[in-house]
Amino acid sequence: MNEQRPTGRASLSAESTALQSPSDHDLRVACYCEENAWRVAYRHLYTDASNSCSGNNKDWKYYIVFISNNHKACPMFMQRAIPKDDPREYVCWDYHVIVMRSAVQNNIGGTIVSEILDVDTWVTPYPTPLSKYLDESFPHDTDPNLNKQYLPLFNVVRAEDFIRDFYSDRMHMFKNGKWNSPPPEYPTIMNGLKMDGNDNQELNELTGSNLDSYISMSGEGKCVFTLAEMYERSTDSNKKEWTECSYKMI
Repeated sequence: MNEQRPTGRASLSAESTALQSPSDHDLRVACYCEENAWRVAYRHLYTDASNSCSGNNKDWKYYIVFISNNHKACPMFMQRAIPKDDPREYVCWDYHVIVMRSAVQNNIGGTIVSEILDVDTWVTPYPTPLSKYLDESFPHDTDPNLNKQYLPLFNVVRAEDFIRDFYSDRMHMFKNGKWNSPPPEYPTIMNGLKMDGNDNQELNELTGSNLDSYISMSGEGKCVFTLAEMYERSTDSNKKEWTECSYKMI
């Protein structure tokens, strides 16, 4: 007997839930960070969430950041998957996905400010300055006993590109006839596959995923940064924008 592929409620969508959510954190579904990031970015791009979240009118540019490494074993501290009251604990993700936004600070010489929107972290404030997020999520980077192969790499993608191109049927979370973690209630995000000439099929009939293509830290045209390079762009004097991080997913 073939396993029946589960689907979400047809009356919902990733887009509608993002637009109707009262806050970014209300969008969180544990263990589906790629979809959390997709919807957080969508909410900020297509509502006034950016201004209400930051209290200013900066012209924010939004990016999706995939965090992993070549071993797909990336220790991260201060994640909501572990108790908040034990800062020594960490979770070792195969990958994690967050939203980053940046804007030019014209009042201080055109420097670039970058902030992280991660609904899976205990780090505050929200949004979090990039440097603080790195400090608290990866405090082990200065440990002399750490195998440097397990330091994070960061694949940065323009949010608009990710929203357009990403698709996942969530089957990486469905093993032996059951979910590793309960899925979101809305149907799967298959926008990228619809763009590839499948317009005659309903979204809940489409299968496949390009998630691994984003998790991979290798590939022509990708904007992949080391932890040290991310720190360089988190300084008060940084004038490098992230605009080169435009990647057409194949």
